[in-house]
Amino acid sequence: MTQQSDTTPDSVGEVYDVFADAGATTALGGNIHVGYWDGADDVPITEATDRLTDLVAGHLALRPGQRLLDVGCGNGDPALRIAGAHDVRVTGINVSHQQIAHATAQADSSTARGRAAFQFADAMDLPFDDGSFDGAWAIESLLHMPDQAAALREIHRVVRPGGRLVVTDLCQRQPFTGDDQDVLDGMLRVYEIAGINTPDEHRARLAEAGWELLELTDIGERVRASYGHAATAFRGIAASLDTAAAGQISAAADLMEAFGRHPHTGYVVITARRP
Repeated sequence: MTQQSDTTPDSVGEVYDVFADAGATTALGGNIHVGYWDGADDVPITEATDRLTDLVAGHLALRPGQRLLDVGCGNGDPALRIAGAHDVRVTGINVSHQQIAHATAQADSSTARGRAAFQFADAMDLPFDDGSFDGAWAIESLLHMPDQAAALREIHRVVRPGGRLVVTDLCQRQPFTGDDQDVLDGMLRVYEIAGINTPDEHRARLAEAGWELLELTDIGERVRASYGHAATAFRGIAASLDTAAAGQISAAADLMEAFGRHPHTGYVVITARRP
């Protein structure tokens, strides 16, 4: 990762707790990740974010009865959607206490009740035995981890041989330079991002952790509209607040919009396998 912030699991949890208190983590309908638009269609952002979840599920090659790990589970929506649709069991982990509480409450009233559970845990030091899971996914969570290689090694350890890992994450198609560097640095600071990889850096970290890369595809143009949707939602939330969080959320909206417009901003879908 070419640029880094002083990110820690605690600082990531704290910023998401701030966003949760302000309602920002439900601004896009519950999911806390980009949406996926198929060609020229114009579905709502809430449907588009579910499509991204379904894309992840498709790459996992799921079978009923499998046990999966959701690394950075957000509010729990992807885990509950996948558990409900594919008759699998999902354990979601997160470093935000607020998001874990929200996900657990959702699970209690979900059709996937009993097949999804959530707990506070650090992906760089997972509290699970070797080979505990048939597969894993990480939707926009690796970028928050100051030692991605350590997290990928831990996921590798707890996924059985032959199991799959699907990662979706931001990427720099080319490194940001000059005045554009301010946009990237702002993203790292406001969102507590440890670093945004280039595609080659994604490949290198997977290899370092022992994963066999099956596919890496940049779908940046299919998700680009998400940044504008998120910025608009964040600005609406900021305007309704009379707290210190209003300024933080407004700044987050401006940076999100600028980053999303930049042609170097990509988005990768990665499928890997534990040999």
